[in-house]
Amino acid sequence: MQTQYVRPITPALLARHEAGRRAMETLLNCYCREVAGPQGQLQIGPLFGQGDWPQSVHVAMRSQGGSAMHVTLPMTETRLLTVVEHPSRTGNYRYRSPFYHKAPGKPWALLDGEDMAALLLRELALQTDTPPNDELRAQIRDSVTVTTAILQSAQPGPFPADPLEAYIASEQSLVYGHPFHPAPKSRQGVSRADMLRYSPEMGAEFPLHYFAVRREHLLQQSLLDTSCDRIVAAQAPVGLGDEAEFALMPTHPWQARYLLAHPDVQAALRDGRLRDLDMQGAAYLPTSSIRTLFHPENPYFYKCSLNIRITNCVRKNAVYELEGALQVTRLMRTLLPDLQARFPDLEVMEEPAYQSVDLRLGDAQRDKEVTEGFGMILRRGFDGSLRPGATPLLAGALFGNHTHGEARMREMLLSAMPYRAAAEQWFAKYAERLMMPVLHCFFAYGVVFEPHLQNVVIAVGADGPQQLYLRDFEGVKLVRERYGADQLQDVSPQAREALWYDADLGWNRIVYCLFVNNLCEAIAQLGAGDPALQQRLWRIVRAQLERYQQLHGDMSSSARIQPLLAGLPFAGKTNLMNRFFKRADRATTYVPVANPLQSCLEDAAWN
Repeated sequence: MQTQYVRPITPALLARHEAGRRAMETLLNCYCREVAGPQGQLQIGPLFGQGDWPQSVHVAMRSQGGSAMHVTLPMTETRLLTVVEHPSRTGNYRYRSPFYHKAPGKPWALLDGEDMAALLLRELALQTDTPPNDELRAQIRDSVTVTTAILQSAQPGPFPADPLEAYIASEQSLVYGHPFHPAPKSRQGVSRADMLRYSPEMGAEFPLHYFAVRREHLLQQSLLDTSCDRIVAAQAPVGLGDEAEFALMPTHPWQARYLLAHPDVQAALRDGRLRDLDMQGAAYLPTSSIRTLFHPENPYFYKCSLNIRITNCVRKNAVYELEGALQVTRLMRTLLPDLQARFPDLEVMEEPAYQSVDLRLGDAQRDKEVTEGFGMILRRGFDGSLRPGATPLLAGALFGNHTHGEARMREMLLSAMPYRAAAEQWFAKYAERLMMPVLHCFFAYGVVFEPHLQNVVIAVGADGPQQLYLRDFEGVKLVRERYGADQLQDVSPQAREALWYDADLGWNRIVYCLFVNNLCEAIAQLGAGDPALQQRLWRIVRAQLERYQQLHGDMSSSARIQPLLAGLPFAGKTNLMNRFFKRADRATTYVPVANPLQSCLEDAAWN
């Protein structure tokens, strides 16, 4: 008989518990990588001292093995303790026990997610002499709420057999999000009903919200044979865009809510410069970025604006980003023939057109808000490039999805071949197709791609990766030393500044996205629980770096690659500190992340 003191275990309660635990893991991942590790406040190994440790930690280590993670917080004089499966050079830990904390003069106590966030953020505030960041605490709390809802609707399992269905499932299956971000699923300012309706992880699909804009207020540019508005009209519901004096402007329904509340948009609706056509037509599917929408019969993705902060950034398309997308497309069209001759398995998803609204209000800030609010970019889809029999899968669904991605990878690698051998063969094909063109774009052309897990799509065939797609020109930058103002005359000065990186910053960005965000996670997933396999996979990465230098390198590339081969630390992006200090993503700082490329040559796996 149930009493008032017993709380029934329901699916909702289990989802909340799992979401909270994962939030603690990702927050501690960030803190260890960005703060405790660099400051010498992190220990991984056996228990030490006189044995005041919690009994459950002793039990976990005796029954399951593992190592104790001990973190000291000097400003609050607090200690944290948990058990991890194995030490990890790169900080990719698997946690095996609850989390405990010990304040001065008090016994060890269980730590929940709210208390961990409060404790770590207070420690950071004291260390940096900074006021408490209540906004970040709210973002962490919101991320747990969203993850809880996702877990209640998630349907883990193998990818569908149909390639298109498998692709959609990969885009819409990122249950936990970025493993090194303090609030990976935060979507602040969004109602629960809208979150459930429009989030890709919920299997969402919905019609676009259309506006009609008088043509004198349409802002557009296209590198295609057809203008952007004609492409949009061809994909819109029949008869919706027949009037010659108006053009159609599709928006994400979330964004339409924001736009309809904007006073300048309301005024334009009243006087006829704009018309609200509401949600109409076929259902589009949100991809992992939430704001980029896909329809199987449309040859283009629609990358829409969203005035919502997702992870680090408010995801609106600034005017300089609209221009930048076309400039990168122009450049890549000149480079792709040589690039694909060298690396025939590479595809780049160009962004050749955009459109928005310019109300010409005479106030620069008000005009900017409206144009950014409506801004939409066309991104080329898979038509004409995907090889027969290949299934496109988002890399993040395989390597950035914790246990869900691990299970799917193991399902894909089931064969007569032992798992270790299958994993090595699969990963070798992936690493080659990813690393070679990204490195060559930087060293040969001065183009900085961001090949993190949400920017890479792998076309998988029966024998593993066949093609690799790079996407999202928002993150593509040009090395300033290679591209002066004279070479970027097609864009505004603001767009040029946004496109430029100096060479060192560009290299840091590549090292972070390629090695830390992508390959570290891939190796941690493929080699989960098997440090020896992880070491063998890092040898593959080393071999590919050496091979690049032999086949395509020069003195300039050698000056960057040789230090990595010698063990120079990787550059790790500081997502926790970015959010803590409320920094723009472009102003991110980096911390050293241990580089296994030299130590992987040792015969034994690391301890």
